[in-house]
Amino acid sequence: MADFTQTYISRLKTLDTTLLTPIVREALHDKSAVLLDWSQQAIEGGFSGAPVYRFAGEAQTAVGIQRWSAILKIFVPPANEQSVEDFAYWKREVLVYQSGLLSDLPAGLIAPRCLAITEYPANEHWLWQEDMAVENKMPWSLEQYGIAAHHLGLFNGGYLTGQCLTGQSLPNHPWLRQSDIQQRLALAEPGIPQLLQLCANPHFAGLIDEDQVRRIHRLWEQRQRLLTALETLPKTFCHFDAFPRNLIARHDLAGHELAGHELAGHELVALLKVLCSLGHTQTVALDWGSAGVGAVGEELVALFATTLKFFEVEIAQIPRLESLIFTGYLQGLRAAGWQGDETLARFGFTASIGLKAGVVEPAIGLPNVARRIAALPPGEKPPRFLSPGGYPQAAARERHLLALGEEALSFLEQWQS
Repeated sequence: MADFTQTYISRLKTLDTTLLTPIVREALHDKSAVLLDWSQQAIEGGFSGAPVYRFAGEAQTAVGIQRWSAILKIFVPPANEQSVEDFAYWKREVLVYQSGLLSDLPAGLIAPRCLAITEYPANEHWLWQEDMAVENKMPWSLEQYGIAAHHLGLFNGGYLTGQCLTGQSLPNHPWLRQSDIQQRLALAEPGIPQLLQLCANPHFAGLIDEDQVRRIHRLWEQRQRLLTALETLPKTFCHFDAFPRNLIARHDLAGHELAGHELAGHELVALLKVLCSLGHTQTVALDWGSAGVGAVGEELVALFATTLKFFEVEIAQIPRLESLIFTGYLQGLRAAGWQGDETLARFGFTASIGLKAGVVEPAIGLPNVARRIAALPPGEKPPRFLSPGGYPQAAARERHLLALGEEALSFLEQWQS
């Protein structure tokens, strides 16, 4: 990693007008723009660890001097050999852009435009992207989650109906991520028997109790039935990591906030129809490194479960957030022309989230934290789970995730009765 760091830093120092001018011209949509100056700044990247930089400056154009900016993401192969099927395959985002899949997004959902992709020795790739230059104001209103879900429904629905912008069918590139629930469950298996004894651990008081463990065990025992049913669901192209850290909510054409009022479910549906039909709303989806093929409804796992893990949402608002997200998503599917059974999308959402977040997360995370606590020197403060609302919110989140998994089980019972 040290050699790689020195290599790309040295390469950054060689950037000059000749190398940057094509990037600037593409960013400004002006083939005659003349680069005047530039600066670069390292910015925080995602969990992939890829270095990210923002370049900005001025250029002379036919209409005068204009500001320009661009984002550079640098990708390099990991030290250990990695399969293209790996959950975190290092080159996937580059391949997604090269494939043209992101030119096939529906109105409302957009990705940063690719300005250039440059390959260097040792398989190093530089991905130059449009700088969306929009502040992602947080926290979102609850309604904004419903609007983002609507756009994701339009996106997923286009592949479910075959009505994508370019008319292409479901992509089958070998480097696209496939459902990883089975692999995650395998990683969780050693921790399942440990959960009950962790209820008595004082460090986890208020975070997990015997009732939650019993419910986790029930979902665990039924995991194969759930997985088998998930395999039968319609498949679609998914972002797979769509939550507010990877999404930007854009305002309407007048620059107003998209939402800020409490709405009933039917009112939200009406709002979505009006706003999206007018083209006044957009959701910018960043970081396509997890993109792949999943079941209808699976796209919502990150938007709901990861949102609750990383962002402030009051405990009392969790049920409403879930309702708005699924309502928006289903409305997006319908707007895309998908007329399939609503319960299929609901099962895809509830079964995926129940297993991925309700079972796997505590079965891996809790034993891991317990081991770290046991290894601490005397007197050192133990780690705590990341949750903006502390243990009460983390526990409320887990109970809601388990309830969704149990809802999925109820679908199985209905279908098999």
